[in-house]
Amino acid sequence: MADKDKPQTALTVQQRAGALATEAMARFQKLDGARRTRLLAAAALLVACFAGLLWYATRTDWRTLYAGLDPDDARQMAQELTAAGIPFDVSTDGAALRVPAEDLDKARLATTAKGGPKSGRMGFELFDKPNWMGSEFDEKVNYQRALEGELEHTIGTLASVESARVHLVLPHDSLFTTEERDAKASVVLRLRHRTLSDDEAEAVSNLVASAVDGLRPEDVVLVDAEGGGLLGKRSGDAALASHEQELAAKLVETLEPVAGAGNVRASVSVDYDPTAADETDESYDPAQAVTLSMQRTDQSLGQPAASGIPGTASNAPSARPPLYPPQNDTMQSLKQESDTYGVSKKVRHTVVAAGHMRRLTAAVLINDQLVMKGKQVTWQPRSADEMKRLTGLAEAAIGFDATRGDQVTVEEMAFEDDRPAPAPPLSDRLLAMAGQSASLLRYGTILIALLVFFFFVARPALRSLTAAPAPRPARANPAAPPHPGAEPPARELSPEHQAAEQRKLHAQTVFEQVAEHVKREPAQSTRLLESWIRSE
Repeated sequence: MADKDKPQTALTVQQRAGALATEAMARFQKLDGARRTRLLAAAALLVACFAGLLWYATRTDWRTLYAGLDPDDARQMAQELTAAGIPFDVSTDGAALRVPAEDLDKARLATTAKGGPKSGRMGFELFDKPNWMGSEFDEKVNYQRALEGELEHTIGTLASVESARVHLVLPHDSLFTTEERDAKASVVLRLRHRTLSDDEAEAVSNLVASAVDGLRPEDVVLVDAEGGGLLGKRSGDAALASHEQELAAKLVETLEPVAGAGNVRASVSVDYDPTAADETDESYDPAQAVTLSMQRTDQSLGQPAASGIPGTASNAPSARPPLYPPQNDTMQSLKQESDTYGVSKKVRHTVVAAGHMRRLTAAVLINDQLVMKGKQVTWQPRSADEMKRLTGLAEAAIGFDATRGDQVTVEEMAFEDDRPAPAPPLSDRLLAMAGQSASLLRYGTILIALLVFFFFVARPALRSLTAAPAPRPARANPAAPPHPGAEPPARELSPEHQAAEQRKLHAQTVFEQVAEHVKREPAQSTRLLESWIRSE
């Protein structure tokens, strides 16, 4: 039964719509020139805004698939995307390809399945096809090209490097030392950020040096493609600042697990002595003498003395010697002693290299302690024992040396961040939530624009269109003076105005009937609208 009534209902709605259009046209023709101009301008603005919103809502969200391609690679990738049926867009310079956001993953799979782009020099893919006619020199050149290409691809995988260009000078051996040539390398890096850290620069140098025979890391030169100069080398002031930052970071990393995250601020100042010194010190201690060697000699010397009676009697042949001649021997003794002594001796040779640390000063600021009592959060000062332990940790972290004159100051003060931050307003929170979702921001902008357009453009235009023209006052008869107690005569409408009022009442009646029908049978009304859209 509903299907039988559908054509009649559709015809009735079409008739009512035609009547409304006729009524609107009639009212538009009755407007004066100024109001017509304003209404036409509002309608033009309405169409332009609606077209802009429609374009913004239905436009393609292009995402970059590849950038920095060679012309051959760009053409090859375009052919693969065309074969896969994926729409794409090429940049003005022909070096970048963009695809719709919903087809980005599909495009990546389609292009990488056939090898992907090969922008830049090829690696060891050069040897996939054997070169039977090549000479030994050609093979050496191809090997160098392949090695440079592999290094470029490997360096390009680093997070801080966007692209790389490698040039190698391979070592040349010869029977003559004057004709020998050491290996060298130069690397041009296009960075994703402004600078490259020392560790990353050293890693790139070691990577290149390890891939080439006879190449040392100090013979690898790193150059910034943006004109920033050499990479990986710092002046003395930059190295000193980097060392101070490392010590400050070490203090924060050591104390934060105890004091709490975000409750430690540290600053370190290092005083370096740029001069070099070579000192030799030799000292003796006379109070500590020891015997190194000792030599002693004892000698006795003796000669028998003359005995008997002096005179001729002793010399006579018949003379008898005495029975016990007296002994009168003369003996001499000789003693010699030679000792060698040594005094305590100390020799100290001190060599101090240039740039040694002369003094270290550190200032550490500790925030108050966070204490939670139920749902109440308070900040309280720390105890003296806890501050003493924190000071000891800080001194041990940076290598405190009192003999060198180092100074470490650890103070506790309340941070400004301890004050509770006011809650952000609702508008800021909504904007933050919208910024996290691109689709929510997009459709929210469209909705707000539609509401603004409806209330400030479409609604005033409809009111000006449906408003009845102001009646002109009836011309009074100058001959007949107005009676003070008489009521003003009723305004007589012209036939055209009466017809307009009737059409207005008829249109309002049709509108109320259609609205009542839509409320009473929403499903049938929906099907009717769908049939209109399909017929269009």
